[in-house]
Amino acid sequence: MASFQYQARDASGATHRGVMEALSESDAARKLKSSKLFPVSIKAATSRGKRRIPEEHVIRFFFDLSDLVAAGLPLDRALSLISSNQTHTRFQRVVQELFESVQAGNDLSGALSQYRDVFGALSDHMIRAGEASGTLGPILKRLAQYLEQRRVFRQAMQSAMVYPIIIVTVAGISVVALLVYVIPKFAEIFHELNQPVPFLLNIMIYLGLWLKQYGLMLPVMVAAALLGAKYILRKPSARRSLDKFLLSLPFSRYLILYSEMTRFCRTLGTMIEAGVPLLRALNLGQGLILNARLRESLNPLHQEIKAGRSISNFFRSQAAFPARMGTILRISEEQGNLGAGLLSLSDYFEQELQRRLQRIMTLAEPMVILLTGGFIGVIVLSMFSAIFGINNIKF
Repeated sequence: MASFQYQARDASGATHRGVMEALSESDAARKLKSSKLFPVSIKAATSRGKRRIPEEHVIRFFFDLSDLVAAGLPLDRALSLISSNQTHTRFQRVVQELFESVQAGNDLSGALSQYRDVFGALSDHMIRAGEASGTLGPILKRLAQYLEQRRVFRQAMQSAMVYPIIIVTVAGISVVALLVYVIPKFAEIFHELNQPVPFLLNIMIYLGLWLKQYGLMLPVMVAAALLGAKYILRKPSARRSLDKFLLSLPFSRYLILYSEMTRFCRTLGTMIEAGVPLLRALNLGQGLILNARLRESLNPLHQEIKAGRSISNFFRSQAAFPARMGTILRISEEQGNLGAGLLSLSDYFEQELQRRLQRIMTLAEPMVILLTGGFIGVIVLSMFSAIFGINNIKF
């Protein structure tokens, strides 16, 4: 699939511009005609470097736009006000270009589709559904809430790893300092007294010498290993094998599963609530799953939906997914509220993930302290044994 910029007119003569995914220009023209648009020009979209805009600016943009639209302001006027209040220069330029595009007669969804590197593919699909149903204001607020929940979820995952990383880093620095700077001083004392170095201290001396001579190569070796792993994992077969292996480990299985299902259910539920067709929402939700094994497990779901079968039947028959999904989705389908059921599942999986992470962190903290403390204890023991050896020397 490639991206194509198009300009088209509808039956009333109004001009529509935007970016769409298609196999070719003829395929793009066919899609436009199926949407009752008459192509004027179609060309391959020019690729631009990804613009780095802080996520909080994008979230605030959707909150502000939803409030202004709900207050009854015309869309172009709302965009103009938001652009004038922006403090981030690059994002202000993006909002100004959105304003100009909308003022030229384009839909907001079509304007946003030209900035998927900033707003993501999810945004223009949801807003297109809101424009079609006449509920643009509520859809904008729902989109902003979704992006905010996603950011909070990601920050919670990052925060859970901060404390163990600090402990390991401090402990590592302490061990290196003892091996490289403190232990060699004891060796010099024994050499001056022409006495043999105790066995344990001798091991620590050799470790310190190795770190002193080759320690600077460790970052290079780690970087080379990471680059090599990154190159290998670009191959789909290698990535699939790794993801399958990680899902088979008891330690990582539920962390990966709950993390992926939180993202998938929240995205799919938000889009269904916004009125996006199920198959289109499923394509976007499936694309957000990072684990190749889980992502491929969802491939048969497309055919199941096209055949008229329920989404709950699929998840009940798949052992790769939690049994709770099939049960909750079946109840939601019976009540005609599939989107709410998916959002409920996303909240449940997020809570389970946080609970498991908290349990792991609770167990990991004393384990890290015991391991690093034990290693430092061995170093200190080697130093004390050397001191006792010095006291036994006959002058």
